[in-house]
Formats: sequence, C-alpha cells, structure tokens
Amino acid sequence: MRLITGIDTAMPDVGRRWNYHARWNQHEQFWQDDFRQLASFGFDVLRWQLPWSMVEPARGEYRWDLIDPKVELATKLGMDIFYPIAHFNYPAWIAGRGVRHAVYSSDLPSHLADYTERLLARYKFRLVIPVVEVQMDAFQRGWLGNWQPHQKSRTSYRLIKANLVRAFRVSSAIARSHGATVFCSEPASEVQTVLDLGNAVDVAGIDLYPHMHRKLSVVDYLRLWWASTGKPLCISEFGTPETYNPSTKVDDYARFIRAGVDEHRVAECRLLRAALEQATAEGIPIPYGGWYPGTGNIGWGLSLTRERKTYDCDRAGLVDLTRTSDGTLTRVACDNLVCEVMALREVGQKPEAVPAWIPAVTAASPCPLFASGD
Repeated sequence: MRLITGIDTAMPDVGRRWNYHARWNQHEQFWQDDFRQLASFGFDVLRWQLPWSMVEPARGEYRWDLIDPKVELATKLGMDIFYPIAHFNYPAWIAGRGVRHAVYSSDLPSHLADYTERLLARYKFRLVIPVVEVQMDAFQRGWLGNWQPHQKSRTSYRLIKANLVRAFRVSSAIARSHGATVFCSEPASEVQTVLDLGNAVDVAGIDLYPHMHRKLSVVDYLRLWWASTGKPLCISEFGTPETYNPSTKVDDYARFIRAGVDEHRVAECRLLRAALEQATAEGIPIPYGGWYPGTGNIGWGLSLTRERKTYDCDRAGLVDLTRTSDGTLTRVACDNLVCEVMALREVGQKPEAVPAWIPAVTAASPCPLFASGD
C-alpha cells in the first residue's frame, strides 16, 4: 500500500462569504512547515489543493503563482501531490446570468474540463480527484442547505448531484488524456455514487470514518465496495476524533483532549490494519491508503459554516493544533499514531519484503520509532 495523508483546504461558500479552511487551520500561513512535517513522517503522497475560485478568479485568468511554490517544495521533499481538482468550491463567475449557482450551471462540466486541461498541462499531476465527494457536495448544498445555494429539497439535491456527476466525467476524460489516474472520494455509505460515476473512475476512493459509518465493519465496507464496483480501492479518508472510543463506540465529543494524546486513534488504526490484512488476504486490491487529515481540522463539526476561533482542532488528524495566547495554532505531532499509520506499509507484504526500518508494532508495545522521545 502506498500511504497517503492530506491537508484540508476546502472553501465552500456560506451565506455571502467564502469559508476558507486553510485560513482557519492556519495552513495558509504555515504551509511550508506543514509540508515538511508530513514529509518527515515518511509520506510521499500528499493530498493537497488550492481552491478553484482562487486559482481562476475570473474566466481564463489563472493565479499559478499560488500553486507554483507548493509544487516546488513538495517535489524537493520527495512528495507527489494527489490533487483534488474541485473540493466543495466553484468560481462564482460560472453561474452566469439567470443561474442561481455554479452547481446548477449547464456550463460547469465544460468549465471544469478547461480548468483540468490547464492545471494538468502545467503540473503533470498523476493522481487526481475531479470532484471530491460528489454526493456530500450535493447534500450540503441541495438538501441540508448549509452551503450556497442553500436549497433544502430532494429535487435540488438530485439536480445538483447529476450536474456534478457530469462535471466529474468530463474532467476525468481530460485527466486521463494527460496520463493521470482518476480517483473518486466518496463517503463509505455512498457506493451508489461510485456506480453513477462508472467508467470515469480508475480507483474507488472510500472516505471511511468509523465514528460516523457504523452500519458495517471496516472490512465489510471494503468487501461491499469491491463487490459493487470491481475497482481497486483507496482508503482516501480514514480517521476518528480522539473523543471516540473504538472499544465502546461512544464519542464523548464535548470532552477536551490535550494535543498529542492519541490512544483512541492508535487503537482505531490497529483496527484498520486488521481490516486491511483481512481484505487483502481475500484478494481485494487496495493499492493506496492512509489517515486523513494529516494536519488537523477546525470547524468541520459545523460543516465549515462557522469558524471556532477559541477552539483547538478536532483531534482527529496525525497532527493536532493547539492555540497559544496570541491565537497561533501550534502543530503537535501524535507520535504513536504516526508510527502506527506508517507501519500500514507492511500490509500485504511478505516479511522479507518489509523495509527494515519499519518496526513491528503490537497492541501491547509502545511505538519503537518514538520510544526514545526523539
């Protein structure tokens, strides 16, 4: 398995403003430190992107200067960028006269195709997601009404989802023409959306959060997706907040957790490893996977509708964020969790094929990579 982690930079439009997560979690300010920290853990694939509306603020006007230094640093660090082309963000200019929002526009697919062409011609990304969480995007905009156009009906949801599916498919065709492998990234409960995307997907990315997806076990979700799609799988998003106890399946979400305390996340990662070992033993191909996010999130519990400026992060990533007196979010690595995630590389390998530096980790032992406190 090739390991992936990521930094969330989603930017949905809420009310009359853009709620930019990379500003909330201060990645916009500390992106170099974030890149270097995740590379130092051993990751060579980083899911990262800049919102489309920032890169193309007006039709045909591109701010490549916002992406160039990130790609340059990632390359120097030996990391491939796994690029989500559209992640809950669409330029306002797409809507045009008489159209409520870009997600309703019949021109959205062609605009996304043009953007994909320009993006991949410049950066040659080899791993891409045309539209992240098609189902969730439509659900937040058309059913729950949290994001623009703030609709709340089954009809709105279906119309938006159908248009996003069309946009995904045309973007996929352009990406493939540049030699990219196309992933989807859909909630574990929404395998039907992967089927709707059909042959536009090369690798089926499952976003599996055990504290939210409880109808099936982790291995049973993997079995369902493999049986339903027949495509190689990617654990595109996986994680739980530290407030969730995997042994009791109770999330004490109101409890404050000190940054860096990762006991429950470590336990969940060990459960993930057991599920991956079982799935691969059954012949289910899972060439990509990992833990998401890498750098912690702020405000996702409120669907990015409100920034929680007095709060720390949600304690779900590999790196926790904790506020200092001046408001700066200090990065605190969850060392034992990092060790457990990096050891997922062992899954599916014969013992002699496991790199010598990867330690054997048992449920009873501390993580030897960080036992010295270095």
